[in-house]
Amino acid sequence: MYTVYIAEKPDIARAIAAHLWPDGAYQKNKYDITNGDTVVCWCHGHILRPKEPEEYDTAYKSWQEYQVFPPKWAVVPMANEKDLLTAIASHLKKADVVIHAGDPDREGQLLVDEVLRYCGYKGPVKRLLINAKDDVSMQRGFASMEDNQKYKPLYESALARQQADWLVGMNLTRAYTTNARKYGYDTVWRIGRVQIPTLALVVRREREINNFKSKTYYELTGTFTKDNIPFKAKLVPDNSLPADEENRILDEHVLKAVKEKVSHANATVENVEEKEGTKQPPLPHSLDTLQVLANKKLGLSPGDTLATVQALYEKKYVTYPRSDCNYIPVSQKDDAQRILIMLQNYGLPAAITANPALTSRAFNDSKVTAHHAIIPTGVEPQDLNDKELKIYQLIAEYYCYQFYEPYRYKKVIFTIKAADCLFKGSGTLPIKLGFMQVFGEKEKPEDNAVLPSLSPGDEVTADYAIDQKKTTPPKRFTEGTLLAAMANIWRYVAPDNPNREKLKEVKGIGTPATRDQIIAKLEATSGKGHKLEAYITKKGKSKELVPTPMGCALIDTIDQSLTYPDTTAVMEYELSNIASSKISRDVYITSIIELVNRNVTHAETVPYPAPPGKKVFTCPICKTGQLLRKYSAKHTMHFWICSNKDCISPVTKQTVFYEDHDGEPVLAFCPHDNAPLSRWKGKYGYFWKCRVCNSTYNDANGKPDFTKKKKSAK
Repeated sequence: MYTVYIAEKPDIARAIAAHLWPDGAYQKNKYDITNGDTVVCWCHGHILRPKEPEEYDTAYKSWQEYQVFPPKWAVVPMANEKDLLTAIASHLKKADVVIHAGDPDREGQLLVDEVLRYCGYKGPVKRLLINAKDDVSMQRGFASMEDNQKYKPLYESALARQQADWLVGMNLTRAYTTNARKYGYDTVWRIGRVQIPTLALVVRREREINNFKSKTYYELTGTFTKDNIPFKAKLVPDNSLPADEENRILDEHVLKAVKEKVSHANATVENVEEKEGTKQPPLPHSLDTLQVLANKKLGLSPGDTLATVQALYEKKYVTYPRSDCNYIPVSQKDDAQRILIMLQNYGLPAAITANPALTSRAFNDSKVTAHHAIIPTGVEPQDLNDKELKIYQLIAEYYCYQFYEPYRYKKVIFTIKAADCLFKGSGTLPIKLGFMQVFGEKEKPEDNAVLPSLSPGDEVTADYAIDQKKTTPPKRFTEGTLLAAMANIWRYVAPDNPNREKLKEVKGIGTPATRDQIIAKLEATSGKGHKLEAYITKKGKSKELVPTPMGCALIDTIDQSLTYPDTTAVMEYELSNIASSKISRDVYITSIIELVNRNVTHAETVPYPAPPGKKVFTCPICKTGQLLRKYSAKHTMHFWICSNKDCISPVTKQTVFYEDHDGEPVLAFCPHDNAPLSRWKGKYGYFWKCRVCNSTYNDANGKPDFTKKKKSAK
């Protein structure tokens, strides 16, 4: 039986070959690994791409043709992958069975299935899901192969995503770019389904910061003492004190009067409330949480983190990296003993006191999706570079936390009364440290790390102080916090918005494998050899993300429905419905075409702001349009024209064309009839002429000289 394995990448192909033939009895070739009638092939990610618009019809070479809806979708080989595709096709012609070994996710399903369809393979296909390349994981994968037909809805979902992104990106990028050029823009307006709401987060945050008005406010803090133990509580302003909407005191004199009053009064404990609480260990990492933590602790960009964890995966040290899941299958609980022993030998402190008999909430089959969390495989790492070591430690430590008890504590909330004023404070007292004894990130220190025994009626001594404070604006995004915002985009949607729950279900906008690429595209200044306008830039040592003027102009101009996560939420939600066979791809694509058409109409009719950094010239006739600089190839010269297509001269009843001088329009009108003047070249040089009354004027350095008329027909 001629059996063909198709892996997503060469490293997985090598792992499959090593599992099939552990004695190394196989032949490595340029495009495959073989042993008798068994062949292991590989892709390099996607080796097929959707056709470009002009490949459907040469008329689409012009970007002015932007409503492109292919009647029949087609893919073509990547330019540098034709030989690889030919090699795979040659094996598929002989295949009795194919083993689909794409990565265990939506894109992994698509990129192998599309090769099978492109090559016309009709035989049986089995699906091999590999979450890691160590021996145990490989054995699990091979033991649980299924019919690939089961995953057809996942393929349909991935194909729908690809086609939707093509329709939105191709059509709206062309539509906005073409129409923006009428307003003097000379750059590409890059429109993407996920890019736009992500950029909008940065733009809106920056405007919140710019519009923020800092307030000075005051707090009265009491330092109380009982049993020689000091502790603090703050005044709770009652209705008799003038306060703002946040119940903050803005007038220091108000608190000075209160301080004077309570300083001469006894302070007594009025109420004490104690509650025991627990904090569970943090879950193991998904790619999102790992990228966010690595950016915060190590300063690594999301792209650097993904590249590093991918390298660890290829060396068999960690499981599949592009995971959106933080949970582990219950069946892998028995692996803990083996993995923890390896981590102990490796010298990881958190592994030494970990108890493999414990079972945390991370082991939950109902929460495991196509992948499970990123965890160590049990293969002891060797010769890691500094970046790999730090990322591996983050992954391994969060795995170890699953084998510690929860942190248990007692929360004490108390009130103290002095005169008729109430002071409120709290403290958290540890009962059992649990995982906190090895947790790398400590809790924020509280004012009351230690509290005396408090009971209602206890008298305490007191000392009071007034603290001046200021309200602070929200923080700018960093790459890490922006990535976290994309993954938890529901937090940026109003609580009463029905799409909020949909966003929770689809786990944000974008995918773990693409979010870092989306951010990188927003920062890009070049692409495919062309100069691009960046939409966001990094600022300062903390590398805060700031929108560029072009990024702001884009968000202000495009249809606002695209700038909010709701639109993408609905689209992602529908993709998940395709994956669960609730709707068809055709129905979904029809809705995307309707969305594109609505946005094309907006692109054609919306007024565009002036290009950033360029001087704006308001039309002197209609007062609403902007004068745009154009170039006439026929006359090899620049000229200016109003952006308002309906603008005409009230005198000539014709469209006005303005002369260009040093990159600016010459706004010249005849002093007799207010008709626009045009510049002519005569026998003795340039002069200006009125088309209505035929008055002419001398030229003075590219402008009409009204001090001395040249001649008149009157």
